[in-house]
Amino acid sequence: MADRLQGKATETSIPVKPIRKRSVPEAIIQEIRSLIDAGHLVPGSKLPGERELAQMMDVSRPSLREALKVLSLLGVIENRPGSGTFLASSSDQWPIEPFSILFLLKKSILFEIFDARKILEGGVAALAANHRTDEDLKAMEETLEKMRLHLGNPEKYTKYELEFHRAVIEAAGNRVIADLMEKLYKLLKETRARIYQKYSFKIRAYRDQDYKNHMTICSAIKAGDAQTAAKAMADHLLDFEKRLRDEHNKRGIT
Repeated sequence: MADRLQGKATETSIPVKPIRKRSVPEAIIQEIRSLIDAGHLVPGSKLPGERELAQMMDVSRPSLREALKVLSLLGVIENRPGSGTFLASSSDQWPIEPFSILFLLKKSILFEIFDARKILEGGVAALAANHRTDEDLKAMEETLEKMRLHLGNPEKYTKYELEFHRAVIEAAGNRVIADLMEKLYKLLKETRARIYQKYSFKIRAYRDQDYKNHMTICSAIKAGDAQTAAKAMADHLLDFEKRLRDEHNKRGIT
């Protein structure tokens, strides 16, 4: 059985399969994942250096760097200055949703999801303003309070922010739209939890403004103002998308 790469194990003993198609970061990631699944790479183990790993996989170094950048953003690997690149100490770091990888590798896919959200959620907010019940309003207000209480915690704030959007969808009372939105949220779940909080807009100032945006949405829905609710939702999503685009450009993600 092939030696596992851990501690000071010989790096070239890893049974890496050459990647036959160049400039395909997805294939590199899948190969690294197969090594993890097979036990050849274990939590906390050190990866070979960039030059050596690129030669082992028969890929270009730019393609390897892109794949490693994605894995770093997802929390699967971590760079330790002066020591090298290591797998995260917990195997739980690997994302459940494969679309998380695609979102990072292909920026356009992520923003296509945002386009879909802007089209659907503006209408959802308008429907919620027309159909909300006292129970729906209570659910929205309770999630808003949880968001407020966790403005200092990016992970929990994101969790309750998603709960708020689900409460708005529930208030809209349209099962077809609810099903479509749940699919979109499922695709975004890993990305939101693992990546958004790593960007600079995880700072408290951004969450303060984001919270105010949600308060505006809730107020319009509570007032039964469908037009204002739709606009408030669209403005919120546009603001978030702009910040995300800025961060992509700043970090050079394409």
